[in-house]
Amino acid sequence: MNPLSILKLGAATLLVVGAYFLGLSQGHNSEQLKNAQAQVAQLTDTIKRYETKQKEQSLAMAELRVSESNARTDADRMRERVSAIEKRAKTGAARDTIRCLRLESEARQLLLEARSALEYCRKALQ
Repeated sequence: MNPLSILKLGAATLLVVGAYFLGLSQGHNSEQLKNAQAQVAQLTDTIKRYETKQKEQSLAMAELRVSESNARTDADRMRERVSAIEKRAKTGAARDTIRCLRLESEARQLLLEARSALEYCRKALQ
């Protein structure tokens, strides 16, 4: 064997070993790529779930605001009616009745506020 054929044999062996390690590296990179793609898909699903939940909570908050606005309007209207009746009241019994009406309107307002808050919490936690 002359030195040229030994050199050729060494180069061929080196080429085969290099190709093996290159293929091994490519396989390892391919496996990492598959794992990364699976993680990306999982994170994308999680983001979609959170976006859906955020939209539902935004809708529930908007409904709560509308409900609260309606409750305030009703309470203000009741107060105005009670004030008008109070101005026309002449006797003590009529004034007592008016106080009861005022307490009723305040109780109704508190009840509506509590209901709207409970409704929001129920929708937000679903």
